[in-house]
Amino acid sequence: MSRAAIEPRLLSQSQAAAYCGLCVSNFKKACPVRPVSLLARIPRYDRHALDRWIDSINNFRPIVEGDDLERMWHAGNRDARPGH
Repeated sequence: MSRAAIEPRLLSQSQAAAYCGLCVSNFKKACPVRPVSLLARIPRYDRHALDRWIDSINNFRPIVEGDDLERMWHAGNRDARPGH
């Protein structure tokens, strides 16, 4: 039986910087996410909070939602339908 790799949700500052693709000094300057404190002396960055921050920078929206996928498919395949 193989062990699955465990990806920690809470990251050290250097892990969080690497996760964001930044060096630690740029991470400190750019990242507004505040670490949570474990045992009052162990600051950790929540990956989910980092994801929300990164998504907000990109104005992230899902590419398709619900029926939009079908509309996009029909719009892209309009010429491929019989009789068109």
